[in-house]
Amino acid sequence: MGMSNWYLAVCGINHRTSLLEEREPVQLGRDDMAKAHAEFSNHPDILESTIVATCNRVEFYFVARKEYGAFDAVKNFYRNFRNIDISNLSDSFYTKRNRHAADHLFRVAAGIDSMVIGENQVLAQIKEAYSSACAIKTAGKVIHRLFHQAFRVGKSVRTDTEMGKGACSVSSAAVEMLNEQTKAADKPAILFVGINQMITLAANGLRRLEYNNFTFANRTPERAVAFAAGYNASGHSLERLKELISKSDIVITCTGSMEPFITKNMIDNYLSENPSKKLILMDMAVPRDSEIDKNYHELIKVFDLDDIKAFVRDQQIKREQAIPQAEQIIERKLGEFVYWFDHVRYEPIYNGLYDAFENIRLEEMEAILEKLPSDQKAIVNQATKNLVSKLVHLKVRLSSDNKKTE
Repeated sequence: MGMSNWYLAVCGINHRTSLLEEREPVQLGRDDMAKAHAEFSNHPDILESTIVATCNRVEFYFVARKEYGAFDAVKNFYRNFRNIDISNLSDSFYTKRNRHAADHLFRVAAGIDSMVIGENQVLAQIKEAYSSACAIKTAGKVIHRLFHQAFRVGKSVRTDTEMGKGACSVSSAAVEMLNEQTKAADKPAILFVGINQMITLAANGLRRLEYNNFTFANRTPERAVAFAAGYNASGHSLERLKELISKSDIVITCTGSMEPFITKNMIDNYLSENPSKKLILMDMAVPRDSEIDKNYHELIKVFDLDDIKAFVRDQQIKREQAIPQAEQIIERKLGEFVYWFDHVRYEPIYNGLYDAFENIRLEEMEAILEKLPSDQKAIVNQATKNLVSKLVHLKVRLSSDNKKTE
């Protein structure tokens, strides 16, 4: 069994190894992906590849010929794609090969390599990266197998452990806390005060859970009206706050006001108009938007940012406790992948095929190359080498596409 003349690698940079400003020049956006995949895979020593880029990481997964260095591959890519030299970032880039590369992708897919443990977005981002690579046809036999196994890891970790459960941002926590207190089926009247990203995220999160009885209030009423239109809701000025509160079951507020404007007076008015009805007041603002505290009245439930952050912390602890279970799943799936990988690494498919094609090339080209001047000889020699590489690559990809239907 001859040695394999190729390897699988990941070469990447992430939030653990670099600062945001170091990642900025190498960041790849969604619109770059098709071009980036085509550019990266264009090198004759790269047999197949997929690039995963999120706000916390840029990672190149690829199969390359043994003599081609992993960081060189990425450096070469940025020189051609962005016209930048990333040599100074070599300490921030990590390279992992073969089983270690697979282990790394599985940890990313499981959500345990993320800044926020167990966040769910990263799995969707890996799927998107893989789809883009498939569309440009840069993924081959090894990448197909690797990524499909990573999807299994991500799914299993999220269904069989506590890893993906619970909120991981302030707005998702606010939504989850509210959902613990009330039911969408009861159609509670929800008043949002202020218009900003936090309010948008909370409104969208509640809408996804089928809450839809919304009202919006803002200092500039025109903005409230325009924003509310997106939710089939009405928008109002803050001058009507007293009567709006008295008609609500839940008030969610987040403004930049330096003074509290939800006054005791407004709350007393609510209590006199609704003698036995509970009110939930979620105050996400700093400083707080409401004058009253938690102990004001047993019918008024007040949550502030500290409560929400404590809730997020509890969810994070639950997820951290699930890491050992997630690692067991990774270990099992890694074992399956490595078993397959070790066999395929010594198959003649990339290895023997390349040598056979190369011998044909040398036989056919020898007589032609002799007749050429030396500068042209080098160009033609390289061009035919690249041709052989690409044909091997295509052959392997076609046979892996046929096998995928097995």
